[in-house]
Amino acid sequence: MNVLIVHAHHEPKSFSSSLANQAALSLRSQGHDVVMSDLYSMGFNPVSDRRNFTSVKDGDYLKQQAEEAHATENEGFAPDVEAEIQKLESADAVIFSFPLWWFGMPGIMKGWVDRVFAAGRVYGGGQLYENGVGKSKKRGMVLMTTGGGPDVYSGWGLNPSLDSVLDPIQHGVFWFNGILPLDPFVAWSPARNSDEGRAADLQALDTRLKGLFEEAPRQLPPMSDFPNWGFDVKERFIVAASIKKPVDERFTKLIPAEKAMIANWKREGKLLDFQAAEFGTPNWKAFLTIRAADQAETESWLEQLPLAEYLEFDITQIAKPSTNA
Repeated sequence: MNVLIVHAHHEPKSFSSSLANQAALSLRSQGHDVVMSDLYSMGFNPVSDRRNFTSVKDGDYLKQQAEEAHATENEGFAPDVEAEIQKLESADAVIFSFPLWWFGMPGIMKGWVDRVFAAGRVYGGGQLYENGVGKSKKRGMVLMTTGGGPDVYSGWGLNPSLDSVLDPIQHGVFWFNGILPLDPFVAWSPARNSDEGRAADLQALDTRLKGLFEEAPRQLPPMSDFPNWGFDVKERFIVAASIKKPVDERFTKLIPAEKAMIANWKREGKLLDFQAAEFGTPNWKAFLTIRAADQAETESWLEQLPLAEYLEFDITQIAKPSTNA
């Protein structure tokens, strides 16, 4: 398989660079063909302007999408952009390797996206989401380092949750272009970690990449579920779950399976949110936001939960927002 690693760190001796190099080593050892675009060492220009093109559609007014579509029709991309587009087109998996800066990717990598994901060539004209350049076959993975630890990005910390921070990449770059997003690989606070801790991160990455093409991706909604760019054809349901029979030893043994199914529902896009008290606490309750075709489908899923026989469910359909001014 062909793997493109797009790496953005200005220091070759940084732990971020060590992760990128480990990824390339691990994947090549498995027989994959790996190409790395090390943006800083390449001196990649992140500024998107007329230097993107050798062709010109309108010399008086630069509209990037129009010029990109024109360049697509006339082989008019500048050599540096054309080279990166070809790498993207050939890749079976794309890895974005970077340190988290200001809740996003470094500017040089954002500039790479701005210049390389070109209208007409990479996206547009119906070539979006499941019909995008990835065609739901390419895989995308974020490989990143952070300054803060996992607690601060947990959704309970001071910073936004990691999922929120990465949505512009996972949804806005990967899935928008039909690339299946995988869970990110995060090396938390390597500057504050020990040598042993950083070595463990490198080993964990090596292990993770052995399943790069086998692990289940996150399933985000397809474009076909939103006719004419309107509302989702699926509905939303709030489910309040509570205990209806005494908790016993069997209940306790089923908790790991329950948590695993909840996690899988999140990956499959069935479950949009889950909040619960600790299992086993008095008057235990949980609240689920489910995306489903109708209430019957919601009920059928709830019946599959390992703890379903112990629970009762109160289901409320959420009203779609009004489009009236």
